[in-house]
Amino acid sequence: MAASNRRAQFFSRLVHSFLLKLVLLALILLTVPGILYWQFQKAEREQQRLLQNSVSQTGRVIAAMLRPHFKQFKDESPQELQEALAAAAVGNTHVKVLVRLAHAAPDDFIYVASNPSVSASYLKKERDDLIQSGIFANLAPTCDGTTDLSLRFLNPAGEQEVLTSMTPIHVGADCWIVVTSQNAADIAPVPVNLPFWREPTLRLATAVYVLSTALIIWLLVHMWLNLSRFRVAARRIRMRGTGDTSFRELNTIPELTRVAEDFDSLVGALTASQNFIKQAAEENTHALKAPLAVIAQSIEPLKRATSPSDAVAQRSLQLIERSVSKLDALASSTRDLEQAVADVLYPERRRIDLSAFLVQMLSDYEVTLVAQGKRLSARIAEGITAYANEDLLEPVIENLLENAAGFTPKDSVIEVSLGRDKDSACIKIADHGPGVPPGELSRIFERYVSYRPQPQLAADGIAAAECHQGLGLWIVKRNVEGLAGTVTAHNRESGGLEVVVRLRMKA
Repeated sequence: MAASNRRAQFFSRLVHSFLLKLVLLALILLTVPGILYWQFQKAEREQQRLLQNSVSQTGRVIAAMLRPHFKQFKDESPQELQEALAAAAVGNTHVKVLVRLAHAAPDDFIYVASNPSVSASYLKKERDDLIQSGIFANLAPTCDGTTDLSLRFLNPAGEQEVLTSMTPIHVGADCWIVVTSQNAADIAPVPVNLPFWREPTLRLATAVYVLSTALIIWLLVHMWLNLSRFRVAARRIRMRGTGDTSFRELNTIPELTRVAEDFDSLVGALTASQNFIKQAAEENTHALKAPLAVIAQSIEPLKRATSPSDAVAQRSLQLIERSVSKLDALASSTRDLEQAVADVLYPERRRIDLSAFLVQMLSDYEVTLVAQGKRLSARIAEGITAYANEDLLEPVIENLLENAAGFTPKDSVIEVSLGRDKDSACIKIADHGPGVPPGELSRIFERYVSYRPQPQLAADGIAAAECHQGLGLWIVKRNVEGLAGTVTAHNRESGGLEVVVRLRMKA
């Protein structure tokens, strides 16, 4: 069940993770160009195939229409072939007719006619350029070469043309060639054989995509930086003592202004609540102790005026005196309890030298232990620091030492150690007492829980004023958790109880 809950929590965090969504969005932005590139490339190949097939078929149709005129060329006037050529031409298709007579050289082609008509020098220059390009080599020696072409060339007029087809026709021993070409700009809005990534439309789409991607990345980076600023502000506020920090001042996104202001209001309310609790605790304690002090002072004249032989009066005075002491102790405990609650609400933390702090506290407390006939054994590693608060940490150590001393018999030792446990400073305080029943270990840090023996009644039946309220370990737990640490306890195999406090060494 626990493993199942952990998996469910893990998947829940994964689904709601802001970072995961950023990674997925980045993958999509990186994948889309590849998919578009593949699709455009496929479409371009298909477009080129269809276009070339269309113009090639056009060349064959024109050649078929002119074949009868080739057979009757010797009997017809040149004007009739020119008129037939003009009638066969489709749209802006340029048509030129060449012939290689029988027994002529493989590249000895003669221009016979062209549409549109051009000068003889133009035709001669174009023929020489085509011969130089080597396309007539495909026809030699049988004049049956491939006729589907897509050859770009610069015509004598300086314009880009695409040679679309070259269809051979045999008439007797002569080889007639019908060459079709078109202006490059007339074939398609984008020139043939021009890579699709150089097309103006695609370049515009790419520019829009890049701009959109840059805008999204800018937005994500801006949000990430602002969240990082919020995290820094939250850490500073949690640590306190690092200077005034405001979410409102660190925020740079107008839409989050109200959120930042609400956070600042929450922090202000938390600080005000902490100060109010402390002030109320002091005022309530003062209000209780003032009349108690008056009662205590008023008892003295009564004690002097009461006859020692009056047992009833003397017992009444003792009851009043001990009750006043008990009420005074309860008032002090209540104040400490409320101040502990206030300190935990919003503790101030900073990096302290935990090694030096413990050495000083232990040296001061060792005198008390010696007076009780007990000893202190300390193993304090040097240079251990932690993010803590001396005012909160001092009662933690005092309560743990007093708790250990209360269960440690005379001539025995209280062991204290400080070391490093991964990223935590680890304080261990152990006694040689009876320990805690295993079933009660989980309750020793609860409020008003105490396993110390209560004081016995005196001979006169009056209980001692001093009693244990069960607040020491509860204050320890509250203070340690307020410092973002942990506290645990366990019975030692050699006997006694060991309490382990772990505090963060990093903010």
